Formats: sequence, structure tokens, C-alpha cells
Amino acid sequence: MSLQGRPKGEHGRAQPDGAPVTRGTLPGEMRRLAAGTLLAVWAALPLPAAAAVQATAAPAGAGAVAAIDAAATVWQALEKLDGALALRQLEDEAARWVRAGYDDPDGALRRLDELQQGVDAGLPLAWTRVLERTRGLVAARAGREAVAQEAAGRLLQMASRDPVAAADAAMVRAELDDQLWRIESAVGHALEADAAYARACTRDPRGSACDHRGWWHAIRLLAVRADRQGNRLEAARMQQRANELAQQADDDTLLAIGLSVQASFSAALNEPEKARREMAQAERHARKSRDGEAMVVVLLHESMLASLWPHGKGERQSLERALALARAMPSARWEAMVLAALSDEYLRAGRPREALAAVERALPVVRRFDDRRRVPVLLHNGGLARLRLGQAALGKADLEAAVRLWEQAQARARIELALNESADALADIGDAAAALDHFHRADRLRREIDDLNREAVLAQLKERFRTEASQRDLELAERENSLKTARLENQTLIQRVWMLASLVLALAAGVLVFQVRRTRQANRQLRHSEALLKVQSERDPLTGLANRRYFREALAARQPGRGEGFHGGLVLLDVDHFKRINDDYGHVAGDAVLVEVARRLEACVRSGDVACRWGGEEFLLHTPSQSPEAVEALALRVLAGIGQQPVRLPDGREIAVTMSMAYAAFPLAPHGVTLPWEQAVNLVDMGLYTAKAMGRDRAVGILAAEVADSAALHAAASDFERAMQQGRITARITARAG
Repeated sequence: MSLQGRPKGEHGRAQPDGAPVTRGTLPGEMRRLAAGTLLAVWAALPLPAAAAVQATAAPAGAGAVAAIDAAATVWQALEKLDGALALRQLEDEAARWVRAGYDDPDGALRRLDELQQGVDAGLPLAWTRVLERTRGLVAARAGREAVAQEAAGRLLQMASRDPVAAADAAMVRAELDDQLWRIESAVGHALEADAAYARACTRDPRGSACDHRGWWHAIRLLAVRADRQGNRLEAARMQQRANELAQQADDDTLLAIGLSVQASFSAALNEPEKARREMAQAERHARKSRDGEAMVVVLLHESMLASLWPHGKGERQSLERALALARAMPSARWEAMVLAALSDEYLRAGRPREALAAVERALPVVRRFDDRRRVPVLLHNGGLARLRLGQAALGKADLEAAVRLWEQAQARARIELALNESADALADIGDAAAALDHFHRADRLRREIDDLNREAVLAQLKERFRTEASQRDLELAERENSLKTARLENQTLIQRVWMLASLVLALAAGVLVFQVRRTRQANRQLRHSEALLKVQSERDPLTGLANRRYFREALAARQPGRGEGFHGGLVLLDVDHFKRINDDYGHVAGDAVLVEVARRLEACVRSGDVACRWGGEEFLLHTPSQSPEAVEALALRVLAGIGQQPVRLPDGREIAVTMSMAYAAFPLAPHGVTLPWEQAVNLVDMGLYTAKAMGRDRAVGILAAEVADSAALHAAASDFERAMQQGRITARITARAG
């Protein structure tokens, strides 16, 4: 990326007729007017928002003269700099101006409007572009659509003379659309900005300079979009691109923010050690940065990841530091953001009253600024707190309002997490029907997100396998050439053997035996590698159990010639409160629980049964037996075998782990209706959610179905609870003894 500006002495300015002139030909009165107007406002750029407002309210006279004198001093200092250095300093000041406008957008826009008067004809084109982009960004982040669109239009008018202006215009529109939740349009403009910055900044534009911050924000918007959809792999990839850009520019502020975000992605992708390293790097860059907001962002992410290193800084400590920094800046919006995180921490600590108080302090602030990213978070946390305080009706209303707002943002990953949290809270207060509804909605979203992530993983695997296949083809060609060479040498040797004595013939025979042995050894190694690869592709790497792929192949092999009808027993089970285990003890403890559950599961099954990790904290058993009694005995044996002893964690602590499960023997009595195996799994999945809604640590056995065909059984399964009440499905619910 080129960051060069105009060479020294080439600060071309546009006269009214558009003809470029040099610094020496600009009329003296116009030059003084441009300098005074620009720097009288520019001098206030580093000030906090509150200080800027006070300066505006000061009476004219001595204060105004002092401001003009200070502006002239700064202008004279910039006059002595090389053009690229002066423009770079303006870029740095503009970035601080945008941050000041975060809390006082009206004051920032008012000062920028004053700055725009009389300077357009007296500034280099790149300087005018920076000021228009700054004005557009302040307006976009405040939701001022008319002002932002006007600034973007002016930037587009400059695009023919300054290619970076087109990228800046697209980036301003992307920020505006994201703020107003026009999601598809925001993504389109962010992609447009990314491509335009790449075109303008990878060559050597002599007439303009590239500021890495605009490009960084465009890429960051694409990462945020992928994260909202639950595509963490793509989000992490885009964030890595943004971090590399900040690294090239040696920008400690953006590196601190970007690395802390990257650490959150690494933790979500189950890479805790990588997350730890990235967070440590983020803290180092935040300390080097002079921007207090960078440290607030780092502390917020550090609080979210506190469970990954239990011996490090605590979550509350990080949030209290962040709150003190936000108040010291001062910034009402950053303080509200920290209060939102504190409300989440209070909820996890079982302190709903403090959580609700934090929400009620922060919500008016974010609503005043129309901050649509924060409103649903606060509504959701407030709804959970109200449920736990006995305000059920208000709590449910807040939870649904939060989900509706996230739906507008197409934030599927956040909705799925929120529905799981609200389902647990509703189950805790005894509202089983509402809890079951939230479980079902979360499950549908989880499947959509899993499909999206699966597609991303497959795309990456295909690319990797394509590269590895090319490498293998190259190695195979080299080996084939070596073999042909060896064969030619052997033929030459054989010809010589016929010409030499029996001693040479014996030597040739020895060489041939050696080659045969090497070929056989290579073939054995190849067969061993193929067998190892097959085993690895059929096993879950964490628990060692079979995976979904092996489960499908095993069913196909066991039931030849039976068409779509599934025969045998299914047991689907899920670890109770697994999210709480991860939150309270960390992801390393969660992995240890899954490994121990898998070990106990294997101890309960018999020869011929198939146990697999179905996904996340879910496990699935298949037994060839079609006897309902045998399947029920297996299910209850598993329920007791897993829950009767606590699980010892790697750090020596012990926690109680229980399971919820559902089971059935197919074809179902009394009519022997058959189903494809996928629908059979969906049926026991409905039973599993019923077990969770009824208090967990129990099994729901589907014993019979009064239906005539598979279509009627599928319809009954789609509304499992009503089918049970109407007697179309007969189930037995068994809580674990002890």
C-alpha cells in the first residue's frame, strides 16, 4: 500500500476555473483566509468533545484572536513540512476529530461546516478530500443521512482527479448503511471501498495519499458482517487482513483494537492459546497508543475472555478499569458500552438487580445517540434481569424486542445465543412452554449457522486439498521420472550383464532384489497412510468417537435393501448446562467434560452399537436391536452411568455433569410405521427438547405412535408436545435416580 503524498513544492490548488496553481501563485489574501479558517477549527481537533463545546460558547474577541494566532502558528509549521508529512499530520488530526464527533456529532459537524466555508478553493485536493471524508464519517456514525450523502457526493466529484476519493465515498456510505441497518447495501459499499482502496493504494498515486484507516474500517465492516451471520472463519480472515494493514502502517491504536477482536474470534474457534497471545499483543499496543478508547476496547474483550485464563485478570477488574477510563475521557457512549458489558457480568454472577440498574443507566444514552448496535444488547440483558426479579411480562417483552432488532441486522449468531440464554432463564422460572419455544427457535438458527460454517470450512479444505493435490502430483511425477530413469539404468545394466561375466550378472540380480523390496515397502507405507486417513476422517478429533460421516456409512452398511425405512434403536443425549460449564470453568474444562462423557458413553454400549459425537455437546447412539425394552435399558444405563459420578477437571476440581436424552425403537409400535433415518433423528430430537424443558437430567422414551403412515408421524413430530397431549405419541419420562 502506497502512502505517499505530493512531493515537496507540488501543492497544486484549484482556482475557480479549475487551473492548477502553485503555492507561490495563490493570492495572499485568499491564502490567509484559507489558513485562518482551517486552523482555527483544526486546533480544537485533539480536544475532548466537552472542551470543544466550551470553546464554541466562549465570547468573541480575545479568545477568537488567540485561536487565529494559534492556527497561524500551526499553519506555518506545516508550511515547512514536506507535502506528504503535512498531509499525514492532517490525517492523524482528522482521525481524532472523528473520535471527538462520536460523543458530540452536532458540535463536530457545526465546526466542520465552519471550516468548509472559504477553504475549498485554497487547499490542495487531497486536503479537501480528507476534510470531506471526516465530515461524512462523523455524520454517518451519528445517522445523519443527508449530511453523509452530501459528503459522499462531493468525494465522488473528486474521484476523477484523486482515485482515493472514490474509495472514501464508498466507505462513508458503508458506515452510514451499517449505522441505519441497511445490511446488504452496507456490505456492497464496503466491498466497493475495499476494491477501490486496493486499486488506488497498491500503485504509486502521485497526486494523492492513501490513509490506511479508511481501508481498515472498510475491511472491519466486512468482518463484522460475517460475525453477525455466525461465519467466524470468514470474520477471522477479514480481521486478519485489517490487522496486517494496521501493522504495515505501525498504527498502535488500530492494532490494539484489531488484535483484541481477533482474540475473541480465536476463542470462539476453540483456540484459547492463540487468543491468549493475541490479547497480550493487544494490551502492549494499547499501552503504546495515546488513544484511551483503544484501551477501553482491549479491556472489554479481555473481560469476555477472562474464563480462558482463570489465574489471570478477573472479568470484573477489567470492566471496572474500562469504566474508569470511559469516565475520564469523558465519553457517555463508551461509558454506556462498558455498562452493557457489566450488566452481562452481573447476570452471570447471579446479581440481577445490579444488572438491571446498569441497563437502566446505559439505555437512555444509547437511545439518545440512536446507537442501534447497543440497544438490543441492553434490552436482552434487561429482559433476563427482569425475569429473575419476577417481572416476567416485562422481561419477555424486552427479550422479544431485542430479537426483533437483531433480526433487522440479520445477526443470526447473536440471536441464537440470546435465545439459548432466554430459554435457560425461562426454564429456571418454570415457564416450560416458552422455554421450549426458545429452544426450538435457537435450534433452527444453530442449524443454519452450522450449515454456513460447514460451507466455509469445506471451501477452505477444498482449497487446501487442491494445493496439497498439486504438490502430490508434482511429487508423483518426480517419482515416476526417477522410476523411468532407474528402469533405463537397469536396462543398460542388463545389457552389460550379458557382456560381462557371471560376477556382473550376480550383481545385477542383487540390485533387482533391492529395487523390488523398496517397491513393496513403498506400497505398504501407502496402504498404511490410506488406512490412517480413513480412520481420521471417521473420528471426532476431541473425543475419539465416530463422527456424523461414519454414522451415515454405518447405517447404510447395516440396512441393505430396506429402502428408506430405518430399523433399530436411537438414543440422542445432550450435556446439561454446557454453556454454563464453559462460562464458569473455561473452554478447557468444557473439552475435558466432553472427553469424559464420551469415555463413560463407550463403557455403557455393547458390541455392535455405534456411539458418535453428533455435534457440539450432543451425542447419538444407534443399536441394531428393535426391542423397545432393550433400547430403554440402554438409555437408562447411559443416563445413570454418566450422571452418577462427578467429572474431575484438569486443575483437580470436580463438577457434577448430567445429561438430558430421548430414545426410541424403530419401526414404532403399534403400526410399525417406518421413517428415513434423518426423520427418526429429528423425532428423538423433539423428545430431547422436551426432556430439557421438563427439568433436564432425565430421559424421554418415545414408545408408540398412533399414526397410519410416515407423513402422519412426521406431522405429529413437528408439534411434539401437542401430539403427546392428544395421545398420538406415547412417551415415558424417567428422571435419573439418586
